[in-house]
Amino acid sequence: MCGIARKSAPIHVIVYYPKTEAGQRELANRVADIHADIVNHRLQDLNCSSEQKIQLLDAIIKTAKEKAGEQP
Repeated sequence: MCGIARKSAPIHVIVYYPKTEAGQRELANRVADIHADIVNHRLQDLNCSSEQKIQLLDAIIKTAKEKAGEQP
């Protein structure tokens, strides 16, 4: 049986960014935490060995550090 996908109306969201440097750092940290959780869940859902998941996570961390200008 094939269903018809419905599209919902767009939702307009107003976002007020923090104005202080401390607030901006806190927002960046929270976004990074959510991103890390998503990556972790996606890794756990992969159909491969734990060793392969560890290798993939190490590669992700190395790439992120390189893009941030840090030494791996």
